[in-house]
Amino acid sequence: MSTHIVEKLKSFGLKVEELSTDVVVVGGGGAASRAALSARLTGAEVMMLAKAPLGTGGSTVHGASEIMSMGASGYGAAADSPDVHYRDTMAAASGFIDRDLVRVLAEDAPKRISDLIAFGVAFDKAHASKVAPGNSTDYKLIQSDFGSYARALGVSGKTGKAFVTALNEQALKHGVKVRAPAGLVDLLLDPQGHAAGVLALDASSHTWLVVHARSVVLGTGGAHGLFSQQVSTAEMTGDGQAVLYRAGAELVNMEFHQFGPALVHPYVQLFSKSCFVLHPRMTNSLGQEFLPDYLPAGVTEHEVMDEKVFPFTVSNVSRYIDIAIASEIAAGRGNERGTINFSLAHVPPDKLQATIPNTMRWMKANGVDPQKDAMDVGIAFQCLNGGVRMIDADARSTIAGVHVIGELAGGVRGPDRPGGNSLAEGQVFGHRAGDAAGRDARSGAASKSVAGDAVVDRLRLALAPNADVDLAGSVQRLQAAMQRHALVEKSEAGLKEALKVAHGIEAALAQGGGATPATLNEVLTVQNMATTASIILQACLERRETRSGHMRTDYLQRDDAAYGRAFVQTLAADGRSRFTPLAYPAAD
Repeated sequence: MSTHIVEKLKSFGLKVEELSTDVVVVGGGGAASRAALSARLTGAEVMMLAKAPLGTGGSTVHGASEIMSMGASGYGAAADSPDVHYRDTMAAASGFIDRDLVRVLAEDAPKRISDLIAFGVAFDKAHASKVAPGNSTDYKLIQSDFGSYARALGVSGKTGKAFVTALNEQALKHGVKVRAPAGLVDLLLDPQGHAAGVLALDASSHTWLVVHARSVVLGTGGAHGLFSQQVSTAEMTGDGQAVLYRAGAELVNMEFHQFGPALVHPYVQLFSKSCFVLHPRMTNSLGQEFLPDYLPAGVTEHEVMDEKVFPFTVSNVSRYIDIAIASEIAAGRGNERGTINFSLAHVPPDKLQATIPNTMRWMKANGVDPQKDAMDVGIAFQCLNGGVRMIDADARSTIAGVHVIGELAGGVRGPDRPGGNSLAEGQVFGHRAGDAAGRDARSGAASKSVAGDAVVDRLRLALAPNADVDLAGSVQRLQAAMQRHALVEKSEAGLKEALKVAHGIEAALAQGGGATPATLNEVLTVQNMATTASIILQACLERRETRSGHMRTDYLQRDDAAYGRAFVQTLAADGRSRFTPLAYPAAD
């Protein structure tokens, strides 16, 4: 079947392939792989597009820490329950998250753990002597931040990788078709504004894919590539956020994101409390131990290290560690990699092995000897807490026919959230989105046409001549601005400086992207990066208070009267964001 959009793309000199399926799932992480499997189990034809080779990209695959785990009641203390899990989550972010979705999250998480066990995920077991009295199983359980009980299950610190491996195996076994590496370029809509598929690029053959689908599930991940230091993979460049924002979707909580200390060389790994209770020695490029300079009277180094939480939050005294590291680097006292020196050389080997066994294993595999080596540690972006707003328990967005899952989705993560919830969200809403998309596709008629003029116009503009476009320089400037101004300490002046960079890139590309068919996707990706950075920065400017991980040095107090709620963020006619208060009901 030949379409208007296919002919237009071919006229640009692009190699085009036209495909049809019932459900297209875009993404390669834990939420997307779960969605693809669940959609296929409805009997629908499913195509999965992953920007990186299957099983190699995204936060779920690359996340690693001593406490990476999935939270679900029913595997630990008898007193724990979905209701307790629900209340823990609401207590951390009431007013900023959808209580109905949180209820579903807490109630469904144990079922999804059960699925994963059936798929062969070998969750860690506790030694018989360490199983807590009253626990219903012998699984090793972690009590995460903001959790009333130990309820999080993990797999040797690389839990997400185990999930994705098992889910992909099941998806392929059941007949899910996969194109990877193939990343999202744009959303295709029919004349009524209903999703009709996606435009993607198969990077291995440089073929542009026009994929017609009855239902679309987007799990494109976060915006790690917007920051110079981050703990996942740089191919997550905010594509889904930018594409859906331009299409008119509602976003929520985009000012809240997670970050904290992480090893950034010779490999990348976040450092959670397990590393800081060892009381590391942190020095700047001058060899000075700087942390004491940032501690107020009465607060000790041992106290902040013993209380360290990841991610950064002003609700915990350990915030001074993040502030100190970021401030030293910003003042030019970091090393050539924009990091500080972090040493565990003074800690006895047996204590290292007992406290951070997973980290010790990873260090050895990457040639790091904590007894000898000073490590490069910076403040690294971990994930977005906001995203495209889910409007129901099947993860539907405000664009008909589009489900949003994983880090792309918003509505169950607010300023703070219990550890273990992120993996749970991906599994719960990945399953629900896939199942609903499959059922909808099997019962509905396919869109008969695609209103692709906006997509074609975007590509035409990117191909327009412009000798002044500097893609590599644009990316470096954007990453530096986001790293400096959109992580630990934010201010109006700094946020506006970063926003000027993002808007400058958008304005330059609006004059023509200067692309050739071979570089077209690079231009479109940089445009997405600038757009999503602009979304984040505008949201940070709008919230004139300090709350959890959002620290405004010019508004250091929490202001519940003016800002004790979420905001819906949409694209206004003038090209900037419009913010509308969203009063999510309190816990029932």
